[in-house]
Amino acid sequence: MRDIQNHFGGVANQYAAFRPTYPRQLLVDLATLAAGDHTVALDVAAGNGQATTMLADYVDHVYASDVALSQIQAMPSHPRISAYVARAEASGLQAQCIDLITVAQAMHWFDVDAFHREVRRVVRPGGVIAVWSYALLHATPALNDVINDLYRTTGPWWPADRAHVDDGYANLAFPYPLIPYTPPAMTAEFDVARLLGYLGTWSGVQRYKKATGDDPVAARSEAFRAAWGGADTQLVTFTFDVTMRVGRVE
Repeated sequence: MRDIQNHFGGVANQYAAFRPTYPRQLLVDLATLAAGDHTVALDVAAGNGQATTMLADYVDHVYASDVALSQIQAMPSHPRISAYVARAEASGLQAQCIDLITVAQAMHWFDVDAFHREVRRVVRPGGVIAVWSYALLHATPALNDVINDLYRTTGPWWPADRAHVDDGYANLAFPYPLIPYTPPAMTAEFDVARLLGYLGTWSGVQRYKKATGDDPVAARSEAFRAAWGGADTQLVTFTFDVTMRVGRVE
């Protein structure tokens, strides 16, 4: 099994504060596709619970695992969530106890073949697996230019598996009969401070800072302000293009 990929444990608090949340309707739809209110779910690589906490409103119970204790500790408590430290490929759960597995913005970090073996072990026949990722955010052309420049500059410092996000998971195995599903639009309203905070959680940015001693986000703060077209506190809507696969476990 490949080594654990833990790129966000050191920025758990920033991750909780600045990462976007997912469309609530997406979690409603996935619970409905599984067993509705009677669903027992496992949110793998849950981070600090962007998907977990919403999913818990629509299912019986959610197990939420992550390799980083700091992320689990940053997750809000919820009576229907059991959060714990485990890698995606070894959940520690009993066989055939899960109706729905969700993986948000994380499968590209896994030992994918080992993960799918674990999926088949813990999911009941007929259960659902849903994986999704989102690529670069975009808004106005001026802001997009600065974001794209930051991404190019930090490119050599991104973990290699980030390429799977850029190519829409086209080269990641997903060996399940597909369930046709188009996710709702994913957007977030950021002011300047939250945008800079979000960009600071990028794994490529963290690795760039560690390697060079420079902060590539702070270096572009004035460029972002110039592109904003208003006060720093003015909210701008950013769109995240989502790649999603939903399948039935047989």
